[in-house]
Amino acid sequence: MLSEKGLLIIEKLAEHNNELVTSKALAASTGMSERSVKTYLKEVADFCEQNSMTLDRKPGKGMKPCFSDAQIGKILDVAGRRSAAVSQKKRQNYISYILLSGWDTYTYALFSEELNVSKNVIMDDINELDAELLLYGIKVHRTAGYGIYATGSELDIRKAMRHFCRYPISDKQVIKTDDHRLSRRAAEVIANNFRSVNLSMAVDMIHHVERRFDIIFTDYTFQMLAEYIAIALFRVDVEKELKPDELDLSNRMCDVANGEDAGTETEQQVQKNGFIMTEHENMAKEAAGFLERYHGISLSQPEIMYLAMLFSCAEGQNRVVMSCEEALSIEDEMIVYLSNLLAANLIENELLRESMRSFLPGSIARTHFGIEIDNPFLSDITQSYASLFTVCFTVSRYYEKYTGAMPSENEIAFIALQVGGALHRNPMTVRAVLIGAAGYATGSIIAGKIENRVPDVRIVSILSSDRIEHIDEYDCDLILSTIDTQADIHKDMRFLYVSPLISAQDEKNIRNKCFELMTGQSAEVSEFSQMLSEEFIIFEKKAKKRKDVLKRACQLLINKGIVQSEFARDVLEREKVEATAVGCNIAIPHGKPEHVNRCQILVIRLDKPIEWGERMADMIFLLAINFDSVNTTKAFFHDFTKLLNENGATDRLREAASPHELCAAIRKELGWN
Repeated sequence: MLSEKGLLIIEKLAEHNNELVTSKALAASTGMSERSVKTYLKEVADFCEQNSMTLDRKPGKGMKPCFSDAQIGKILDVAGRRSAAVSQKKRQNYISYILLSGWDTYTYALFSEELNVSKNVIMDDINELDAELLLYGIKVHRTAGYGIYATGSELDIRKAMRHFCRYPISDKQVIKTDDHRLSRRAAEVIANNFRSVNLSMAVDMIHHVERRFDIIFTDYTFQMLAEYIAIALFRVDVEKELKPDELDLSNRMCDVANGEDAGTETEQQVQKNGFIMTEHENMAKEAAGFLERYHGISLSQPEIMYLAMLFSCAEGQNRVVMSCEEALSIEDEMIVYLSNLLAANLIENELLRESMRSFLPGSIARTHFGIEIDNPFLSDITQSYASLFTVCFTVSRYYEKYTGAMPSENEIAFIALQVGGALHRNPMTVRAVLIGAAGYATGSIIAGKIENRVPDVRIVSILSSDRIEHIDEYDCDLILSTIDTQADIHKDMRFLYVSPLISAQDEKNIRNKCFELMTGQSAEVSEFSQMLSEEFIIFEKKAKKRKDVLKRACQLLINKGIVQSEFARDVLEREKVEATAVGCNIAIPHGKPEHVNRCQILVIRLDKPIEWGERMADMIFLLAINFDSVNTTKAFFHDFTKLLNENGATDRLREAASPHELCAAIRKELGWN
């Protein structure tokens, strides 16, 4: 049976019957990544083989479906039956909405009838949701003769609504949003689930605050404010208001850091190590006053303080709303740590400091209060800059230090974006030699393309193929070759093959190689090599759940004395808060360094990708590493980023059929042999 994505792909193939179709075209038409398309094409190929359907694969060109009319009819029939039943994500979205809205008369039978699936499917959905909702403080109850309902604090219910209700429950369309910073998709979700009028009022309130305080909120925090405020207005409208004891006004960052009372402060003043910011409270009062004057809705004091909390989680494009000593301290510690880890001088980069100073106060508040944002660049960053994202993942330890909470991958991706920009602004240039077989004139054209597209690179020499053996005579950091040579030079860590056309993939590979070179190739490679051994490589078949895979892996490390028993709890707790998938179907789960007895990396190879949060993973690097040690961390990421950056490296690792072969493949890719 085909999965939802497999069915979507084969429908598109049927639409282009007897035509050549590329995986890139399928990705564009289905809204999936090209990597995901290639993964699900295996499933589609199996389906075609089982049903005697011809899918002609033409390497380098694409694939050509040659289906009969009867076979196309069968595909449409399968699609019709599948579309009659709602996908699992949308089912769980609907069930979450009903339970969180407090409609407690629903039963398994009623959900089954409305969603056109069996009661057993509904039971499985609710069992999964029960575990996920618990992370937000929401408990699902099943009472015979009464129904299924959920309980939790009003504050937790609002956070859960934002997280779980991500699909519209009806079909009201939004043609144009009231502000370009609010996406149509987000507007449709809010309008359908929490009423259009609440969305309009939320946007009006934010606009009023912007005018009154001369501030322009960033795109992603404007959308965050619109979502959470609209949900708050929806809850107030159904008489589900915050209680005075639910929003502890003293429970701010200052108390987390100091254990002290908030005390008093004047306008614009920030208490030592504190997040008590009068300006945010003034914003909330202005927004509430506007709502009462123009819409006749009066908010209680807890609701006004809830607005203040939301405004403390927002950033302005034109100025820093409010800084705090937490943010300044984290900024310094993060930049020093990343400078050491990346072997780059980020400490004196004022543009990076300025962007971090603007971003961190809101980011820290969001992490502390559990407020979520959507990063529009997340997918691009994790796919195109997986290595940098992975390195920046380690700064989550500073959030934990000051807030006691883990930042989301959306927050980490913004830091990666800022650090990436700083690296590109650094004056360091990679000196490259270009080797080709087409003559100096053609080589000059290729060199010009490279320098135009990758500003970090300066071509210092253009050599013909007969000069390969004399490459050591040239002072260079990078060797680019349009010849896929079999000479020993391809073993040189500076070597990179590129096509004469300099494709988008070539450009990406060059950028990644530059990143590797500019971030310190002098790491203690031998230290990382000692963390990897065949004994700690596992091949798992028929794995289905991330939690089960991690439990078994952690137990192996515990049994071997590598980590303490608390390490497993750390790993699972981190995954509950934020999945550790970093792109390329790879995940890097890890625990706290204080529970590591000695550094070790456990590699887990799955026969099929499984869900890892919002992504998929089939190769897991479980890190028992002391991230407090810059040398150890640098040693790991120096080589790990090579695996992510090197074109085709992870695919070659997946070809290994045993722990011995995989260990040998990793060593070969990293040049340890």
